Amino acid sequence: MQKDRNRIERQLEVAKQNVLAFEKQLESAGVTGKQRSKDPKWRHLNGDYRQLRRRLLAVKAIEDREAAALQKKAEKLSAEAVEA
Repeated sequence: MQKDRNRIERQLEVAKQNVLAFEKQLESAGVTGKQRSKDPKWRHLNGDYRQLRRRLLAVKAIEDREAAALQKKAEKLSAEAVEA
């Protein structure tokens, strides 16, 4: 799962840079606030960024679940070893 996390974090950083660069471009053109949210390219770039953030949260949830499962398994094995 670490490989997925690294890949998604790298993609997230690139997406963030793309959004910020386009926001600067819009700002220099005089587009701000609500007008920016109406721009189709900005919406697409921002959507990609939000999607990657959600994927990273999903990866974290899976990693947490797997860590909890490994901990339970280790506790179970140690309890069995103590009984024997």
